[in-house]
Amino acid sequence: MKMINKMLLAASALALAPVAPAAAQSVAYSDVQQILAQSQAARTADQQMRVTYKSTYDQIESRSRVLQAELNAMVVKFQADQKTNPNNPALQTQARAIQEKQRAAQEELAKLSDPIERVNAYVLEQIEPKLDAAVSAAMAKKKVALLVQRNVVIKNTPGTDLTPDILAELNALVPSVSITPPADWQPGQQQGPRAAAPAANQQQPQGR
Repeated sequence: MKMINKMLLAASALALAPVAPAAAQSVAYSDVQQILAQSQAARTADQQMRVTYKSTYDQIESRSRVLQAELNAMVVKFQADQKTNPNNPALQTQARAIQEKQRAAQEELAKLSDPIERVNAYVLEQIEPKLDAAVSAAMAKKKVALLVQRNVVIKNTPGTDLTPDILAELNALVPSVSITPPADWQPGQQQGPRAAAPAANQQQPQGR
């Protein structure tokens, strides 16, 4: 999931550019992560992936249950031993074993998820280039001069959430995407020169 989170954070910076007509005076906010996740293209791709990669999803879910059961058993034993003899030096060894088990489980599940994460990244890279245009169009239609991220808003009034408007614009620009990356595709290939833009925008006060 790290790859997706990084892409979402990078895309979120695009929503802060004040690209609206000169007559615009209002301020609005939006949730870019919500927009990307709820876009028509993303939701359709997710449904397709649930079918195409069903065996991978099933394997992850099955293995997750097994690993969780093993961890639960270790924790239960640790808690029982702790009540019996809280000063037992062996408890430290048990605690370390639980932590190591957790790390190993996370690494194993992450490896199993690699094929799905790769497709998710490909899906997002096809949607994200249209986000800036969707933001600009929504701001222009609502005469918004400044757009900020939802997490920097202290108090808002009705009508200042531009998320639905941007979502509608994004759906119009990119209604669907492919869930089949080219064999030689790597994350970041399609962004090209745009990759440097989020870093510059992050200098603005947005809590990132």
